[in-house]
Amino acid sequence: MKRNSFCAPRPALDYAPRRERIDNIFRLVATLTLRALALACVFSFAASPALCQEDACSKFRQTLKTTYDFKPSKLSEADRTAKSEQMDSFWTMVERNKEELLPCLRAAVGDPKSDAWFRFDGSNLLVTVDPSPGSKLEQIRQYAEVDLGDVDLRFWVGIIAKRGTEGFDVADAGARWLSFPKAEYYLPEHGAFKVDLLLGAFYIYGSMDEAQATPALLKIASDRSHPAREQALAILLFQATPESFRALKIANKVGRTDEAQSALLLLLENPRRVTPRDKPKTSREEFLKAFKAYVDGDGAPFLALVTQVPDGERDVVAVLKPEDVPLVRKVRRRMIANGNQHSFEFYKTFTEILMTLVWRAELIK
Repeated sequence: MKRNSFCAPRPALDYAPRRERIDNIFRLVATLTLRALALACVFSFAASPALCQEDACSKFRQTLKTTYDFKPSKLSEADRTAKSEQMDSFWTMVERNKEELLPCLRAAVGDPKSDAWFRFDGSNLLVTVDPSPGSKLEQIRQYAEVDLGDVDLRFWVGIIAKRGTEGFDVADAGARWLSFPKAEYYLPEHGAFKVDLLLGAFYIYGSMDEAQATPALLKIASDRSHPAREQALAILLFQATPESFRALKIANKVGRTDEAQSALLLLLENPRRVTPRDKPKTSREEFLKAFKAYVDGDGAPFLALVTQVPDGERDVVAVLKPEDVPLVRKVRRRMIANGNQHSFEFYKTFTEILMTLVWRAELIK
């Protein structure tokens, strides 16, 4: 994964000859030192594996301390460029000496005494060199704890949403986002499209399995003192599960006016649904093939169906069966995790499909 997690997009690197020589020397010395240590451990009968590992980690910690000694939001543009180069050198050192330094990196990222910014940036490095479930869990934990004023929010939301689609519980990060007073960013390649607090929360909670997201949203929506409880209620309305219907009825009664309660109940009792087409233009088999491909990372078959039949949602609700609902949910999660204005439009359409397939009046009584 490309390291690009500063609070603002990194400036283009502009190495001066002297700086480049210094960085090259730094990388060479670090690599040779670690390789020499490794060779000494291999050929020395006296050295124990634990001692050799400790020596490697000691040198690792020294480099970490001199590299991560700053707070990104407090740096000038020039200082940010210099520190970015130093962090690149640190990443290169670890990537070139993965076997020796991975245990050191994992321990340092998980150590609450380590530099706060390093724990965040280091968690990205950890997933890069070891993309295991354990590394990703550690990354999620560090993302939930980092000062959001220090990070590129688009990058942060994108990684969290990706982990959500992979089945990880990212509710703590979602709660952090909903509590951050400056939770917004822009998508310059989409006409400076603004991602605000609510839309960013949809990207996060919408990427999660509903079984994880619904109780987390209910906790926030039931807290009358939480500044984002209305946003949590709005996202719950889109979950489209029997559990979310029950959660909405519970949260709706906590500290809300009679008028607000009535308005929400109307939405719950008559959600937007899709009218099935009498003579479908697309078959169930075609939809299932396209949906499975989308979940596996190939969106071309789905986009082809959309091009052929722009109102294909009418065919979806006409031909799909109850056993297909879990697949529809997976597609919806992948769509919202794309994190742009188009993904939310698709998310809304798939919510209407799900409401058509699962909503029943008896579920909200």
